Amino acid sequence: MNKVEFKQHFDIGYSEMIFKANNDETIICIKNSYSVPSSMISSYIIHISGTLFEETRWAFFFKDLIETRTNIRENVQIALDRYEVDPEDFDEEAFIQHLIDEATKKIAETDLYTTLNEMEVY
Repeated sequence: MNKVEFKQHFDIGYSEMIFKANNDETIICIKNSYSVPSSMISSYIIHISGTLFEETRWAFFFKDLIETRTNIRENVQIALDRYEVDPEDFDEEAFIQHLIDEATKKIAETDLYTTLNEMEVY
């Protein structure tokens, strides 16, 4: 598939993705845009809603989620690191893992910090 065809398919399936985390109590919306000339995907967290949590560990193996804020509905613009893609060999799992890793890292740098346990595409 060439770059233009890839962009058409990408725009249909990946332009906006919704993730759920923390037992489906935290929702993260990510907007993605594929650039044909550079073969790079730019991604932004555009919405965070639900409950925010902080993770506490105790007794080495155990951890608890503590609610820090509830009923959050924030439109945001948090840029994630860009992702280079090969249109001939798109690795969906690697791309989704990139979004999860980046969202976890970038949210930690904001005032809407939350732990993102078991984050997955909704």
